[in-house]
Amino acid sequence: MTLSRKKMPTSDDSFPRAGIIIGRLASLSGMSPLSKLTIVFVLTAACLLPATAAAAPPSRTCRSADLRYPFQPGGPRTFGVFGLRIASGSCATAHRVAQAWMRRFEAAFRAGHLIMPRSVDGFSFTTLPAHEAQEFRERGRMGTSTIWFEYRIPNG
Repeated sequence: MTLSRKKMPTSDDSFPRAGIIIGRLASLSGMSPLSKLTIVFVLTAACLLPATAAAAPPSRTCRSADLRYPFQPGGPRTFGVFGLRIASGSCATAHRVAQAWMRRFEAAFRAGHLIMPRSVDGFSFTTLPAHEAQEFRERGRMGTSTIWFEYRIPNG
C-alpha cells in the first residue's frame, strides 16, 4: 500500500506567477530598445531639472544713485553706475565694489588711459557687450557672488 502525502504549499508554490511578474518588471523585457531609452532619458531629465533651477541664485537690484554724477554742475546725474545687481551677496558689498571700480576707472581716465579695472576687492571683472553708446557693462565674480552694472561716461 502506498501512502500518498498531501503536498503542503510553500511560499514559492503559492504564487508561482509573482516571480515572473517581478522578473519582467526588473528586466523590462518585452519593451523595445527605443522605449527603454525614452524612459532612461525622461528619468535623467527629471533628476537634472531641480539641480539646474537651483544653480542660479536670484539676483537683487541695489540702489546706485549716489554713484552717479552730472556732466555740468547742477545738471542731471546721467553718468556713473546704473543697474547695479548682485547674486549671492549683499547690496552693501555690491555698492562698495562698484564704487571702488568707479574710482580706479576714473583715476586712470583722468590720467589719459582707458583701462578697465580687472580686479577690485577680490572680484574679477569682465567687460560685457554694451547696449548703449558711451557705456561699459561689467560683471564681477568672486566665489559664488556675482555683481553686474553699467557704467556710463561723458564724451566731453
